[in-house]
Amino acid sequence: MNHSISIAALRAFARRAGYVKHTLLLLLALPSMLRTQERGSVDGLADRVFAQWNRSTPGCAVGVAKDGQTILSRGYGMANLETNTPITPQTIFESGSVAKQFTATAILLLAHDGKLNLDDPAKKYLPELPDYGRPLLVRHLLSHTSGLRDWSNLVAMAGWPRETRLHTQPDLLEYVFAQKAINYPVGDFYSYTNSGFALLEAIVERVSGMPFTKFTDERIFKPLGMTDTRWRDDLTTIVPGRAQAYARRGEGWRLEMPFEDVIGPGGLLTTVADWLKWNDALTHKTLGAFVVDSLEKQATLTSGRRITYAMGLEVTNYRGIPEVGHSGSTGGYSTYLTRFPRNGVSIAILCNASGAGATGYAHQLVDSLTTGFAASVPPDTVPLDSAKVARLAGVYRSLRTHDPLLFGIADASGRGRGGRGGRGGGPGLRELRGGGYLLGNNHFLFDVGADGKPRGLRVVGNDGDTTAFAFVSRAPWMPTAAELADFAGRYRSDEVGATYTVVVENGQLVITLRAAVRHEMNPSYKDAFTGWNTVWFTRDAGGKVTAMHVGAARMWDLVLPRVK
Repeated sequence: MNHSISIAALRAFARRAGYVKHTLLLLLALPSMLRTQERGSVDGLADRVFAQWNRSTPGCAVGVAKDGQTILSRGYGMANLETNTPITPQTIFESGSVAKQFTATAILLLAHDGKLNLDDPAKKYLPELPDYGRPLLVRHLLSHTSGLRDWSNLVAMAGWPRETRLHTQPDLLEYVFAQKAINYPVGDFYSYTNSGFALLEAIVERVSGMPFTKFTDERIFKPLGMTDTRWRDDLTTIVPGRAQAYARRGEGWRLEMPFEDVIGPGGLLTTVADWLKWNDALTHKTLGAFVVDSLEKQATLTSGRRITYAMGLEVTNYRGIPEVGHSGSTGGYSTYLTRFPRNGVSIAILCNASGAGATGYAHQLVDSLTTGFAASVPPDTVPLDSAKVARLAGVYRSLRTHDPLLFGIADASGRGRGGRGGRGGGPGLRELRGGGYLLGNNHFLFDVGADGKPRGLRVVGNDGDTTAFAFVSRAPWMPTAAELADFAGRYRSDEVGATYTVVVENGQLVITLRAAVRHEMNPSYKDAFTGWNTVWFTRDAGGKVTAMHVGAARMWDLVLPRVK
């Protein structure tokens, strides 16, 4: 609404009606009236967006600011289902990975102080790190371009996934320092890894000479008035007003609290009000232009391609308008903090229900709070040629991670898509007029030989990242009993301190660490299996199996040499 036009109209009305003496009072009251109307409109919108969360469910707290003024601060659902405590704007939640921007800020403050340089090798401050060939710089840790394996995958490989035992900061560092290899040459790709931000937390402590919690409190939280924000560095600490986290179990709910003393990648306790204060500080560069400009500077890979990730923040476009934000998820908490700088809109959402769509909720709100969205242009498609799809159908192997991708065929279980991260050529597949196919936001481009047979494909994501796949076979591999027997044996990784046993049971490959850690595997392509992570075996020149390899989303190739 244009306030100046509204005021002029009121003046004219007052003169005509003879109410001149009351005009001043009306003009003074107008901004408050307008904000009240705006709040009422936003309140009704939020009620619709969060309608599923009520007094029998967990829920969310939401805060919205427009041009620095809070226009919505509300809670939906319950903070504690045992005590019937409702969520309010003052309820404390855990942030998940939204915490990364605060860890990044601590590093940037030290850089501004002249105590470190972003282009310093991380090994300068963490001599325990192995040499990975190329220098691994501090800035690589800030942008997920280090290649470091994620500690979540590492502890899972050791047999103790997160939330199955208490993991501490020293535990995490010990696992990371033990890695003799990384996912890729430093700087070549983007691969989200919490390990990097755990190392940044350690760097802050070593460079500042202060506990990380104290440094961030004195340099960030207190100066900005974020009085309800702190780190969860001891999970046994009582935190009044904290929401418990939950996950669905059948028709009911169960507790799903983070069970670890790890901070830096996450572990921040906060409220929506404090998050709006933080976003306002970013807008006004309260902690200094250097900090904010660095936080929002997108990283560049060694190829020269710029990625959306900056330093603890993602710099993207939503429906054509600039957005700066980050999502978070830990235990049963789901969170999202975002700003739309051009539109002056800031949104903070904290939920205590696993799977709650915090990001989607924020976008539903901004859809109605701002304008200027780019017109939606549908992809230029043609009717799907099923015969052409059939000629391209088969099993493809990622040249980056070894993941199988099944196109146009079913896997061993009969599903239309196969393997971890595999994509089928079934429902949702659209053929593009200019060539290739579209599935979700991914563009499939096939390499076909002169004989008409597929050789491989490239999958181009909406962020421009391109993953190459080699064509392997027309159908999933069906090994004989003798072929399966080749893999039986014991395989050990000193990097995670675990020895796995591979056996064949009832015609199926089974991988065990101990009785409680057992994985039944399904064949995918020759010498490769899925069902747990992607697992493949390598052989010597004589054909004998010599190693087992395990790949996960954030751990591309952990090698376990055969020991028996």
